[in-house]
Amino acid sequence: MFWKQRKKRRERRYTMGIISTIEAGCRDCYKCVRSCPVKAIKVTGGHAEVIENRCIADGRCVLVCPQQAKKVADGKGLVRDFLLAKKQIAVSLAPSFVALEGLSNPGMLIAALRKLGFAYVEETAEAAELVAEEHLQLVQRNDGVPVITSCCPAVVNLIERYYPSLIKYLAPVVSPMIAHGRLLKAEYGADVKVVFIGPCIGKKDEYSWPQLQGSIDAVLTFQELMAMLSEERIQLTPDAIGNFDRTSGTGRVFPTPGGLAKTAGLSIDLLAEEILAVDGLEAVIDFLDRFDDVKNSLRLVELLACQGGCLMGPGLESDLSLYTRRERLLRYTRRSKESVREENQQASPTSSLFTVYAKRKLDNLAPTEEAIREVLSKTGKTKSEDELNCGACGYNSCREKAIAVLEGMAEIDMCIPYMRMKAESRANLICNFTPNAIFVVDRDLQIIEVNPAAEEKFLCQQEQVVGKSLELLLDPIYFKQA
Repeated sequence: MFWKQRKKRRERRYTMGIISTIEAGCRDCYKCVRSCPVKAIKVTGGHAEVIENRCIADGRCVLVCPQQAKKVADGKGLVRDFLLAKKQIAVSLAPSFVALEGLSNPGMLIAALRKLGFAYVEETAEAAELVAEEHLQLVQRNDGVPVITSCCPAVVNLIERYYPSLIKYLAPVVSPMIAHGRLLKAEYGADVKVVFIGPCIGKKDEYSWPQLQGSIDAVLTFQELMAMLSEERIQLTPDAIGNFDRTSGTGRVFPTPGGLAKTAGLSIDLLAEEILAVDGLEAVIDFLDRFDDVKNSLRLVELLACQGGCLMGPGLESDLSLYTRRERLLRYTRRSKESVREENQQASPTSSLFTVYAKRKLDNLAPTEEAIREVLSKTGKTKSEDELNCGACGYNSCREKAIAVLEGMAEIDMCIPYMRMKAESRANLICNFTPNAIFVVDRDLQIIEVNPAAEEKFLCQQEQVVGKSLELLLDPIYFKQA
């Protein structure tokens, strides 16, 4: 396939890992800081920068940026290089593709992928069944010790960086993406290039983890895939006929909360007290904070960073509601179960599913109370009642923001009430020392304040005229006309 070479406009970026910031587009709004659950965003000179070793790659900052100044590491160039080099490419397609808008049947997308130049197209769900089975075996072997699922890269990042004491509960099992990559290379040869296509930005981080390298060669989000199809003028047509080289059945429900347990044949309802599914980072963090209180009553905990599961991943641009996406997936799951090949159910060698997770050090300071109070005092917060905790800076409390300042992650001037107070102070300074007479009045021309120059020129004292009409000192006709 011939690919047009396009010159791209160079943009100055703060580039740190998977997510970068286009400096010119960042407008000092702090929305990304507010949305980041782990505050992995540093503000310097009014511009936000994602700090790689703090980022969990959940992608929320990309979604919320009103200026679209957050960019995700592009995978299209690498895939184009594979195609230009005539490499044999196998696609691992996440089952959440059914949530794409304009897709009336799976064959539409499969046919488009063939036109794009991919030799093999298979469902990641095939490996999801193997991963689910491995989790089930872990639960059975663990003798009451709870197992936390390890399929969501944002959750793994979160635990490795911020909850290292819980790493021992993480299932030492690779995700369906990695497992499928290994299966595809085993089936089609080590030289085949495996490209994962899905809704998750975190997968771009996961496939580069040292212990997993070589399983997947490139990751595309659904947005990137649709961009490639658009660039090549390949349309999704309802009459297109395309079939997977290998298909799956129950593994298709994997992207939903409780999908792993369902795939493994476990009950996941309100009465299943030993099995818990938690989706959405706020809920996940709250659960991890309370883990020690509930761990003795749980056997399997399925954690997903995106609320609604992978169907709501940041790399899947769609106006469809969660309900509609879920309904599509369930309908798709119920279809064609009889077409699943017998060998799909065969067990995979344990070595291909095993991995290890380890603590990743964060360079966090432990600021003293004195240092925190000093930062707070610089923004006029000398007493606890001065701490408004308004969240305008992006942090949940004034104290949290003060700690971020000490860590070099935030700036003093990010405090909006402080900047307002500072501006008012400067205005008062000008008002008090200007030689011009100044009267501050309300809409009814009642005097609110006068400056020293006005007191001198009109031979009055502020306490004598405040609350009185401006008519006592000036003819208000010009002001009324204005």
